[in-house]
Amino acid sequence: MNILRPALGIFGGTFDPVHYGHTQPVIVAARQAAVQSVAMLPCHIPVHKAHAPSASRHRLAMLKLAIEQYPQLYIDEREIHSDTPSYTIHTLRALRKEYPKHPLCFFIGMDSLHSLLSWNEWQALFDYCHFVVCCRPGSKKPLSEELTHLLAQRQVSTNNALHNALNGKIFLADTPELAISSSEIRQRIEDKQPTDDMLDPKVRRYIETHKLYQPSTTF
Repeated sequence: MNILRPALGIFGGTFDPVHYGHTQPVIVAARQAAVQSVAMLPCHIPVHKAHAPSASRHRLAMLKLAIEQYPQLYIDEREIHSDTPSYTIHTLRALRKEYPKHPLCFFIGMDSLHSLLSWNEWQALFDYCHFVVCCRPGSKKPLSEELTHLLAQRQVSTNNALHNALNGKIFLADTPELAISSSEIRQRIEDKQPTDDMLDPKVRRYIETHKLYQPSTTF
């Protein structure tokens, strides 16, 4: 009998900087999906971001500070130390080789679900993982015909389905709607505005100590 091992969560991002809109929905979604641990996966060269990110060492340091209080979150550094663009399909193939008997749950926001069909080899992603979708502001945007068809094929309503198969399902989690973006935080820091309700105070102190997100900052 082929017994599956505990599901592993993965949540990728630029985290420039990491904020409550990253950590809080993932924690809630992981609880609903019954996923005990989630790897925070910072990328080095983002594929879908127009701006050049801050230095990897700073983003990694801020991420470490932000998740200190959350034992269910840990960091996977494989992408941030890579010199090539961070394509999800490549990372999932590597993870599947490492964890052949663990269901892999890739956490994304609703905005990423809307753009999923533009991802590199998007159809093959379901050969390696499930998707756990964190609903966020803007999630009421109508789904395309292609996405509607995809959900009809793959959406599951209970988390049991995520643990009884290695891959291939979509689970929509009911997560807090936090209207926070890294770009807004960067602007607020540049304007010397408060960010208390947006990111961990330890992260803000790190930003100020290293003078990140200032008009004259160079990385």
